[in-house]
Amino acid sequence: MRGSFPLGLGHAPMRFVAWLLFAGALPTTAVAQEASDVARFRVGVDTVSLSLTLLDEDAHLVTGLPRENFTVFEDGAEQTIEFFAHGELPLKMVILLDISVSMRERLELAQEAAVRFVEFLKPGDEVQVVEFGDRVSTLIEFTPNFDEVATAIRSTEVGGATALYNAIYISLKDFEAYRTDEVDRRAVIVLSDGNDTRSVLGFEDVKQQARKSNVIIYAISLRASKADLEKDKYRNAKFELDLLAEESGGVSYAPARLEDLAGVYEDILEELKGQYSVGYVSTNAEQDGKWRHLQILTAEPGTKVRSREGYYAPRKSRLRRRAR
Repeated sequence: MRGSFPLGLGHAPMRFVAWLLFAGALPTTAVAQEASDVARFRVGVDTVSLSLTLLDEDAHLVTGLPRENFTVFEDGAEQTIEFFAHGELPLKMVILLDISVSMRERLELAQEAAVRFVEFLKPGDEVQVVEFGDRVSTLIEFTPNFDEVATAIRSTEVGGATALYNAIYISLKDFEAYRTDEVDRRAVIVLSDGNDTRSVLGFEDVKQQARKSNVIIYAISLRASKADLEKDKYRNAKFELDLLAEESGGVSYAPARLEDLAGVYEDILEELKGQYSVGYVSTNAEQDGKWRHLQILTAEPGTKVRSREGYYAPRKSRLRRRAR
């Protein structure tokens, strides 16, 4: 049945059902305020938008707090929050699927877990599907048609090595040119069972691009058993995926069993639904391209904000003057 996780892949958790009940009970005044903020806030060269995940001491999501609970600092200077929303902004997402030969016994279950995840997205969300083996191939461009997304996911076939870094880098770059004037949330979900064996680009290239992008990375490593992590190549691969996720404000997962994949996707979906979105116009008008450190604080006792650690300021355009 569409919209439910089947037996064998796990049931939708009660916390997810509770979120649905909470979302349906949001005061209309709060929803109207968020809609008004979206209408007034425009993405520009001097605006900064952030996706925030708020966690309690037990790493459980904390939802439903007003903007007054959050304070944003940029390089130590407090910023004025001009846009605030909770779980309402449309989501633009890239699903990256490893199709290297080592996925032969895993691919079918990985496909079905990803399909079930997509079925829980809401109207207005958009998904792009990318596979990577020897090469990186976009199977379907950003679309709100989830049936087409499911068909694309199920069309993946095993073959080749693992061009992991190429795939993440290309996906982050794709976001740069896609509807950059919209207020939305952006995420990449990458599933891989190995270390990179084919990319032209290296880890530092991808890390730098992740810092430049306002895109959350969720990484799922299928080579994280005790035996796997005794091998340098798998231990290093997991460490680097962990770091990329952390840099972007996301999470890295290492399910103990392939059958746990559905639960991982449920956790990612729950987090995306419970995120806060914040926007402000930086008080630093310098277009110097320098790194700016961000700190987001919350007044809610016993909670911690997870978000990207900073961003690069824009650079002045350098247009060549035509000689006369």
